[in-house]
Amino acid sequence: MKSRLYLVLTVFLMSKAIGQNADSLKVDISYKLFSKCFKNLNYGSEVIENYPALKKSGLCSIQDCILSLAYNEEIINKIVEVRLIGIATQLFREGNPVLLISGMNSYATSLEENENTEDDNKIIYISVGECVIPNYISKGTEIFNKQTLSLIEKKKNGL
Repeated sequence: MKSRLYLVLTVFLMSKAIGQNADSLKVDISYKLFSKCFKNLNYGSEVIENYPALKKSGLCSIQDCILSLAYNEEIINKIVEVRLIGIATQLFREGNPVLLISGMNSYATSLEENENTEDDNKIIYISVGECVIPNYISKGTEIFNKQTLSLIEKKKNGL
């Protein structure tokens, strides 16, 4: 049952991302960053071996991690939290700080915010859902954004 839920959610998010305006370079970049696999994430690898759906995804992208929070198991949540923090950190270090947004018109907001690629923090906004989104997406977004904002603040303060 959980594998089926994971598959349905993956297809839904991918179809939403692919259906976005492909003419916009920022949209293309934001989708690539959302689905980019960071191979050097290894926290919890031994546990993931016991979950075929997670093993297949590798839990190496923002998308995979957030969707995996749907399992709602403490050990999986901890692994995902550490990996989301790692991904946010790596993106920041690469010069691609990402903030995940949701809510009404979040897709339009992300397009508008991403028009200026040379803003102060060079933040790339990615819409992860409009209107009503499941709690696990909100939780993943919160974890990810907290790390990105913390890194931006440290950079501003010269730390």
